[in-house]
Amino acid sequence: MALSDKENLEYDILSIINESNGRPMGCGSIAVKLQSLGYSFSEATVGRILRDMDIAGWTEKAGFQGRRLSGSGSERLEDLAGKERRQKQGEELLAAVQGHTREQLLEVLIARRAIEGELAYLAAQNAKPEEIQALQAALAAEDVVFHGIIVNMARNRVLAAAISLIRQDTQLSPVLEHIRLQVHSLVHVDHQKIAESIRSGNGDKARAAMIEHINNLISDVEKYWQPQIGQRSDRGR
Repeated sequence: MALSDKENLEYDILSIINESNGRPMGCGSIAVKLQSLGYSFSEATVGRILRDMDIAGWTEKAGFQGRRLSGSGSERLEDLAGKERRQKQGEELLAAVQGHTREQLLEVLIARRAIEGELAYLAAQNAKPEEIQALQAALAAEDVVFHGIIVNMARNRVLAAAISLIRQDTQLSPVLEHIRLQVHSLVHVDHQKIAESIRSGNGDKARAAMIEHINNLISDVEKYWQPQIGQRSDRGR
């Protein structure tokens, strides 16, 4: 959710005071900086806004020198900054999703299914105990980290180069993660099955678990593009 006009103003004022590095700032100085940001507030108006911030506990008076940021003000500034970051990340992610068609994603996943199935098979045969421990520890990590460990475990440079080429689009992982969240996919269950299969040393079982995982991702992509899911239009066609 985007910051409201009021929140944007709060963020700008708290940021201005914060940039003074602990030195008190008067209404006039704050008003000038706000005007440079496109606001048209008078010094008196800024004074009224600051009094409201005093009441909220975000700013505190330093005699006639002006205001400093309080501890609560620093927390409020960080909350607003975090909200703004999440908004921008969401916009970037949405743009990334819209930049990939359904067909493009499916093509990539089909190629991954063939290659990563074999990587899982080899990983089950070649994995060292410490690598299995690392894979287990990565169950809750980002998808690309989990799959990257399997690539290293497989010890096949040709397949590693092939999957690296397929994954060269750095936006693919966050796009697929977004899709899984939207369709409520339980990817950690798939990862657990793959890890257990590799730990067992059964290559065929590991390959089957990986192929099932990729098939589930393909199903997630197809669900995401169904018009009835979230009332989205079919952007990929």
